[in-house]
Amino acid sequence: MKERRKKTGGAEALFTAVGTVIGAGFVSGRELLQFFGCFRLPDLCFAGALFFGGFFLFLKLGGKFGGFEGALAGVFGKFAPAVKGILLFGSFVSCAGMLSAADALLPKAAPFLSLVFLALSCAVSERGISGIGKVSLFFVPVLLLSVFALILSEGALSRPDPSAFSVPSAASVFLYAGMNVFLSMPVLCELGARCEGRAAPLSAGAALIIAAAAGLVLSAVCSDKNSYPCDLPLAYILNGEKLFFPLAGGGMLLSLMSAFYPLYVPAGKKWGGAGKAALAAAVLLCSLIPFGKIVARVYPALGAAGGAACLFSAFSFALSSAGKKRRKSGRKKVNFCVKEKKDFY
Repeated sequence: MKERRKKTGGAEALFTAVGTVIGAGFVSGRELLQFFGCFRLPDLCFAGALFFGGFFLFLKLGGKFGGFEGALAGVFGKFAPAVKGILLFGSFVSCAGMLSAADALLPKAAPFLSLVFLALSCAVSERGISGIGKVSLFFVPVLLLSVFALILSEGALSRPDPSAFSVPSAASVFLYAGMNVFLSMPVLCELGARCEGRAAPLSAGAALIIAAAAGLVLSAVCSDKNSYPCDLPLAYILNGEKLFFPLAGGGMLLSLMSAFYPLYVPAGKKWGGAGKAALAAAVLLCSLIPFGKIVARVYPALGAAGGAACLFSAFSFALSSAGKKRRKSGRKKVNFCVKEKKDFY
């Protein structure tokens, strides 16, 4: 039986979904360069379609099974613990990556900025998905509009690469979308349980915003290839624009909160305050790994695992939907036969 949950407003749900993606790698351009390589319109359209499909899938599964834990058990069955383990590992890596990026953004503030980010993430996680939603509703629109304004004010834009859509580029974009959608699964499923009947418009809106934002950031970082080796390419393009640093930090904090939440809750339930403290310490320790290395070496593997999990979930959902339609069709035939029999007599 589904647990009754407080409904989430449309705007709050939309920006919560977007906020799960626009973290350090997105806002800085590092993650986008890793998976897209350059600014190509077909790749961005394909990414938008993948995000729409993935978001729609997990919102629907969350609505069907009453949240993340129910969706995990309903889709993966006896393999649910293994899938959850991979997902939590990915969330842990994402948390370490966000803190590592924060240290790269403001080296002089390390590790104090990371400690502040962790404290805020703990406070928001205590309030559950509604806490993440309230923060996202305020900060995601401010972040996106401000970054767009900075890029446009610098005039740092480039034309789309004319090269054709290819299998290697499609595979790389699939890994990018698969990783982000899979790591967003806990938040998306919880949103799905609170936003039943709104999966399609929410997915379409979030996918459109993400694809448009990715296009603008890629257009900027690809305007100067000297930005490519940098951990934070967009910071290089904006010539150290002071306003960019708090905005990028906010993007990192948003993704940190979304990734930290599915780790914090079970750690607290199983080990209490000691578990929460140990989790924070472990994330802080692993954030010493440079952000560029995390993106280059771990993210592609997470993309492959996430893409496989998303495809399996989609296949399971399609089979379930087809079976439901067959059962409905069978009931209609039985009812028709009963009616004919009654008419005959």
